[in-house]
Amino acid sequence: MAVGKWQLVSALTAKAISPTRLVVYVALALVALYNAATWRALQQLVPLTSLKAAVFYGSFALFLLAFISLLLTLVSFKYLLKPLLTLLLLCSASATYFMGSYGVSIDTVMVQNIFETNPDEAGALLSVRMLGYLLVLGVLPATLVWCTPVRYPRFFRGLLNKLLMITACMVTVAVMVGSFYSTYAPIFRNEDKLTHYINPTNYIYAVSKYAKQRFGSKESLVVQQIGLDSKAGAQLSTRPKKSLVIFVVGETARADHFALNGYSRETNPELKKQDILNFTAVHSCGTSTAVSVPCMFSVFPRKDFSDRKGKTNEGVLDVLQRAGVKVFWRDNNSDCKGTCLRIPNDDVAKRKNSPFCNDRRCLDEVMLEDLQSYIDSLDGNAMIVLHADGSHGPEYFDRYPDSFERFKPVCHTNQLSSCTTEELVNVYDNTILYTDHFLSQVIELLKHNTEQRDTAMIYVSDHGESLGESGLYLHAAPYSIAPEAQTHVPMVMWFSPAAYSHWGIDQGCMQSKQNDPELSHDNIFHSLLGLFAVQSSVYQPGLDMFSNCRQPGVATGQ
Repeated sequence: MAVGKWQLVSALTAKAISPTRLVVYVALALVALYNAATWRALQQLVPLTSLKAAVFYGSFALFLLAFISLLLTLVSFKYLLKPLLTLLLLCSASATYFMGSYGVSIDTVMVQNIFETNPDEAGALLSVRMLGYLLVLGVLPATLVWCTPVRYPRFFRGLLNKLLMITACMVTVAVMVGSFYSTYAPIFRNEDKLTHYINPTNYIYAVSKYAKQRFGSKESLVVQQIGLDSKAGAQLSTRPKKSLVIFVVGETARADHFALNGYSRETNPELKKQDILNFTAVHSCGTSTAVSVPCMFSVFPRKDFSDRKGKTNEGVLDVLQRAGVKVFWRDNNSDCKGTCLRIPNDDVAKRKNSPFCNDRRCLDEVMLEDLQSYIDSLDGNAMIVLHADGSHGPEYFDRYPDSFERFKPVCHTNQLSSCTTEELVNVYDNTILYTDHFLSQVIELLKHNTEQRDTAMIYVSDHGESLGESGLYLHAAPYSIAPEAQTHVPMVMWFSPAAYSHWGIDQGCMQSKQNDPELSHDNIFHSLLGLFAVQSSVYQPGLDMFSNCRQPGVATGQ
């Protein structure tokens, strides 16, 4: 039977074809079978409700066919064409799967997430369905490509054929765009809404742009120091006790699923019992960990931040350390995205012999193990950063212990689109419930140390999460079109009574700022310098969220 199948394949591909025809066949397959997400995005921009719209759709199909054919013609050389087509088909199959299953688009940030993720996070995305996509849209067509004999003409004839093909493609593109210029122009000006879905040009462009940003200059290897004049202010040395701040970087928590922010479900039963400050209108610097984590600790605001700037400039942790504050980073996530490279750090995500860990991952409470002994060893002012696993998808069910599965039924698969809305919301809310418990445990740890230190906790999520709204799942949407669910994040703070007093912070004033819509990740850099009374030229009091609530006579970081 197997022999018969291969004989059939051989018979179908027995006649040799030109490389130009093979290119057109592959381009046609890409347009017809791998771009469902593109056609859905186009439907949102140009509804198919008239004959003119239908004709435009036909022109757009020809536009894609010609443009992709042009790109493939550029590499249609013997010994190069088939290997590149194989790689293209496999990558395009993967892109089709992720865009179809999670509603995501592919841009530079998404590519950065792929290259900077860890094996555990990548493994969480694997599934039988993904394997099916790779086999049907990747391996099978790649096999047909290799089984198809290609007749390559002599060099000059082949070069002439390529020039003619390129010319024909360019003319087709020009005619299609010229015929519907008024429709094409706004579509491609607002590229986030369509071009990030076009397969394979979306990931080809994104990979090349990421490579240029990451490896295109030796400058990327040089980290610029900032705040070289930073020092502890006089006010810090006069505090009766040493200061300790635990900063919790949350993961994938959206503000509208916090009961503290008015969510109908009780997802914050433990934090409600604590004397906290809850900021309801905070927005993130990005929609992915790879962007938001380095950005929130960066001196650059969101509008000026870039991956290159994040990797080539020190952040607030470096400035605090330079000013004499003991800084320590503990990670239960993928990693610190370069933020903790120059400070002491500890990765607990794969700890063994812990009741909070299994053979796959650790629950966030593992970060509190032996933390008291570390605090006991401190002899000065200190800040501890805990990078939580939080609500990281798509395997939400694996982010909390069984005792916190209070909302049922739950989604027990990484194929989120196969779950009902109820199951998906339930499992996500269970992760928020566990985050609530973890943060309360952090507060209790700090309360235990208030005799020796003035203590505080700051929690903010790196970004939010889409739960199937408008067919979109997970996160990392381009910021310009990202839904509020991915950018509106929770921020919770707790201060010991003595910290309010000794740090000169008016609690009532801070409570009046809890609904301030101007607060964002941009405030973190300067607020942390202000809390530790660090004097530095990089400090901007206007971005320090505590500056207007300091009692008269209390020094700032100026």
